Amino acid sequence: MKSLIVTGHLGFIGSAFCTLFCKDYRIIGVDYAGPGSMSENLAPDVEDVRGDIADEPAMEALVRRVKPTAIVNFAAETHVDRSIVGDLAFWHSNVLGARVLALEALKHGLRLVQVSTDEVYGDARESGSAWTEDSPIAPRNPYAVTKGAAELMLGSYFRAHGLDVLITRGANTIGPRQFVEKAVPKAVSCFVAGKPFPLYRSPARRMWLYVDDHVRAVRAALERARAGETYNIAPQPESEAYTHEVIERVRQIVGRGEIELVDDRKAYDLRYWMSAEKASRELECIPRVGLDQAIRTTVQWYVDNPRWVEAAHKAICSFASSP
Repeated sequence: MKSLIVTGHLGFIGSAFCTLFCKDYRIIGVDYAGPGSMSENLAPDVEDVRGDIADEPAMEALVRRVKPTAIVNFAAETHVDRSIVGDLAFWHSNVLGARVLALEALKHGLRLVQVSTDEVYGDARESGSAWTEDSPIAPRNPYAVTKGAAELMLGSYFRAHGLDVLITRGANTIGPRQFVEKAVPKAVSCFVAGKPFPLYRSPARRMWLYVDDHVRAVRAALERARAGETYNIAPQPESEAYTHEVIERVRQIVGRGEIELVDDRKAYDLRYWMSAEKASRELECIPRVGLDQAIRTTVQWYVDNPRWVEAAHKAICSFASSP
């Protein structure tokens, strides 16, 4: 059985990858258990290592012990609002962490999968066509800037040193175990608790990708992609919808709740719009879950798992009170 180091295995998308594929690989997970990571997300049969991916000696020791065939890097600081307030942790994890993993992959001849985001493209509200992998990146918030910086750095390592790296740019992803700071789980929590959900006033369009479709595409890239390539990972075009529509659908499924319009955050992108034709063609990767099913399945999971939701809210409070 092949061994993988999967970083961010206690987070949303990383834990979904581990849950789906823990029987197919020997997975050693690395997570420093920061905001968005929860021990409750640990998948069966996954070795749980707590560590900082930017800690070069620790990562070198881990790679020497595990002898993996690849590293899949889900680890990242991802919350845009927090990046606007303070971005230092984002540079540390998203850029310096990716650099350390790249150096270890180079040293030991490993494949590195860098899980990135559609936000590196910027805002598509004035675009006449969906982004392709050849579209220029123009990130507009500190989180997206750090993810774009990591991509540029890893691309330079591919060209200069022959790093076996590939990049996946995922669309707006929803599903079980997404941290309660994000829109859909936060909406469920608010509606269930009888609190109004604060929704940005300007309607924003997103492509809503179900998490299992996302991680199946990451696995396809891991196993079949050519080194140095980038792949957009997106749902079918009909899964694009305004955030207002999705939150209203969540409210209907929960059966109660109020929506309160609030001022937009700074650097608020109004549209993310990608073509995933390259991933479909080269990786034979077709999303299976449509928008309605993705929303229903996601909402029901949060309704059925109140203990997890309570633990997530406690985690937010503990991070907020940390010095």
